[in-house]
Amino acid sequence: MVLGNLPGVARALPIKDGDLVVAARGTSTDVCTASKDIFGAYISLDLYLVRPRPTVINSEYLRAFLELPATQAALASEKQGSGLARLPKEALEKTTVPIPPLYQQRLIAGLSLSLEDEQKLLNRLGDLRKCLTHEAISRAFRGKAINFSGRSE
Repeated sequence: MVLGNLPGVARALPIKDGDLVVAARGTSTDVCTASKDIFGAYISLDLYLVRPRPTVINSEYLRAFLELPATQAALASEKQGSGLARLPKEALEKTTVPIPPLYQQRLIAGLSLSLEDEQKLLNRLGDLRKCLTHEAISRAFRGKAINFSGRSE
């Protein structure tokens, strides 16, 4: 495994495919992959644009690494200021990222994306279950029963 530095952080570049947008302020350092809806736009004040070199590092792999609890803790320790602390650009730039071969990065990125999708589905199921539970209790108060197949009785 090769260790390398995080790709350069820039402000005056238009956002394009493969870019990551990193929040400079807040308790956590939020990271997102740029979507086609914002391609061509420019980064605002409290955001950093990270443009990974695709021949060296997969952007989804890098995002997964930046979202790891250990990485988040390291970035949080670098934040400055009271209230809404700010992550200095230099702290992001000096973050050391493990760089395995690209095929392995793609596998790790795919795993990360799959687990995110699973979590979204589980959250959605939880929300639906909560709605169903509230509806069942509401109907019980109104004297109507509901079975959990969704049909009224």
